[in-house]
Amino acid sequence: MLAEGENTLQVDVVANPGNTTILSRTIPVTRESPEVSVARILCEHVDWSRPDLKQSACAAAWRNGRAEAAALEFVRHLRRRATPHMGYTKQFVAQLRAHATPAFRAKARAEIDSLLGGGFLGGSYPDGRGTLLAVRPEVLQLAAEKKHFDLFARILTSRRQGWGAAATHTSVNVLRFMQAAWPLEECSDEALIPVLGFLAKTHRSQWEGAKTWDDASHGQAHNWWAYEFSGSWKASLLFPELAGFAKFAALFPDNFEREARLLFFPDGFTREVSTSYHIGTVDIFFEIARVARLNGLTLSPAFHQRLRAAAEVEWKLMQPDGNYPAFGDCFNDGPHVLERARSMAAIGGIPECKFLAESLDAARPSNFGAMMVEELNYPGIGEDLRPAYDALQARAPAEVDQALEQSGYYAMRQDWSAKADYAAVEASPRGRIDTSHGHSAIFDLRLCARGRAILVGNGKGPDDHGSPPRLWRVSAASHSCAIADGEEPVPLRSVYRFAREVAPVVVDWQSRPGHAYFHGTHEAYNNIANPVRAAHRKLFYLRGKYWILLDRFVSGVQDAAHVYRQFFQVGVPSRLETDGRCVTSGAGGNLVFMPINVGGGVAGRGAGGGAGVGTPVESSKSRCPFPLEGYPVTEQLCYTHRAAGHGLLATLLLPFTGEPPPNVSARMVPIEADDRLLSPQEATAIEITFAGERHLYVDFHAHWHLPWRCAGLSGATRLFHSAV
Repeated sequence: MLAEGENTLQVDVVANPGNTTILSRTIPVTRESPEVSVARILCEHVDWSRPDLKQSACAAAWRNGRAEAAALEFVRHLRRRATPHMGYTKQFVAQLRAHATPAFRAKARAEIDSLLGGGFLGGSYPDGRGTLLAVRPEVLQLAAEKKHFDLFARILTSRRQGWGAAATHTSVNVLRFMQAAWPLEECSDEALIPVLGFLAKTHRSQWEGAKTWDDASHGQAHNWWAYEFSGSWKASLLFPELAGFAKFAALFPDNFEREARLLFFPDGFTREVSTSYHIGTVDIFFEIARVARLNGLTLSPAFHQRLRAAAEVEWKLMQPDGNYPAFGDCFNDGPHVLERARSMAAIGGIPECKFLAESLDAARPSNFGAMMVEELNYPGIGEDLRPAYDALQARAPAEVDQALEQSGYYAMRQDWSAKADYAAVEASPRGRIDTSHGHSAIFDLRLCARGRAILVGNGKGPDDHGSPPRLWRVSAASHSCAIADGEEPVPLRSVYRFAREVAPVVVDWQSRPGHAYFHGTHEAYNNIANPVRAAHRKLFYLRGKYWILLDRFVSGVQDAAHVYRQFFQVGVPSRLETDGRCVTSGAGGNLVFMPINVGGGVAGRGAGGGAGVGTPVESSKSRCPFPLEGYPVTEQLCYTHRAAGHGLLATLLLPFTGEPPPNVSARMVPIEADDRLLSPQEATAIEITFAGERHLYVDFHAHWHLPWRCAGLSGATRLFHSAV
């Protein structure tokens, strides 16, 4: 075999056919250079029969065996076209460069230089991460120089032997790069030859793999298709001259209309039950819609209605710190949603996004002065968003709490300020194939105290079923939820696959001026050795004051021994005290976790000890057992209740600022109804002394409720709080 760089080949020749005499000869061989090889690969993927190419100079060069000349002229031919519209223009780039601040220019140069220092080979090459394919368009258009594009072209050329085995999503990343680089004089025609060749060969192998996904995922919704189809369709729109690409025009619009229906619940949230995957998929569909519009193509009003609902999920679930509640396979540190709010307002025409951007982040400096450049993950076209943004009238959210009832996501908050209390509960179905980016926990909880994130997610971990960091992060123990007997609500069968389906039921949701209330139930533990017929989670929020969290378990066998646990993933420093309280610390909002003994027990400072017949609650705290770089290192707070038969865990969650923590006490008190004292499984009554006030909370668990008497008060409602 001729090695690259050699111009001769040594061969053995039999000198006399009648004997074994062998002579060694060196013969000259014409060696194909890497550049010719890449040019040939590109030309082999061109549809030279097209009318606009058949009589062209590039076709003539190819017929004459001049691959390099043919490929170069072909790229020039593409860049001379008036249509299709690639998305970014020379005029937009000039405007971008005229408005960019010196600080952002320096940041863009540093990002490019960092990639250059790493040789563009970091991350998960060849899907684009760690290369120029991963650079945002405005960074590429501001800071990339000819040497960067040339280096990237050389690296692609040197790796041409592996082009057929590219990672998922490579094609869509290549196309985004091509759109951004297309109008740049710094990106030469020669530098685009290997990129187009890479696209052609990569896409063919990706499409072969994508055709197998139906059987692997039973035709259920997955962002895989949105990514692959968007890349395939965009390739057909922007480069129909490449053989085999034109057929993918058939994906528009029907496949995208179908995928939007499959991927998103009518309330907008993704069926994949992951916040970050939801955001990324929304951006993909925005990109499709905008590129289509730019080229005179349309999608149905129903598609745009579903996409708008999906886009509005971001502001509806946004935490006071500007981040999203990290449910499922995701984690992000920073005000990710708030940073995107202006772009979402302008592109989606969402007035609430503008209101939140300007009320929570009014002083945010612009990187481009009066010009507004989008902050979405996957931009589709070069456009100054300022006119659309300025024309939009900001509107405050009509409701302080948000309920996505079809998908099962609920958020309660003090108000829409940056210093508000906030809690979100995930009550989505789990275990179906289309929930593959979800985790085992049911009724997972995220919480912010006075604007500061306290209960957080632990992220995704590596895509490896056998990896302990991955297994732990999917398990219920890494979430803020409640479990019975150490069992997983939804056991993991393999990576992205579950062995059981669980469909939680939301029994009650209330959003009132003085309080919010969530009650959900599931039967994930009905088939364990000692069945637990139902697991209920209730969260009551006295607006601006505190939460009461109740986890109630209904044993299927009378007096069967059970161990019930509440887990809390605490993302800030905290200390566990001898009475079971856990108190967080640090700047900003903090939280007191206070377990309340079942029966008549008392917890808290100044409460007079543990009088009553309560069942003690064990408390423990440990560090994240599998820390990973780039992930939060949480502390796992656990409250344990060992019981014969049914179980109940009650915890007061008290937000505060400053030091010392507020003086608060809480205890369960007897409640009488139906001419008798009720058991805690029928109704829970909690007396709370806080800030010089005495509060009473009553919650009926039984399906019935009758007039009751408790702690000197009486009533006839299922849910009662003396302060409201």
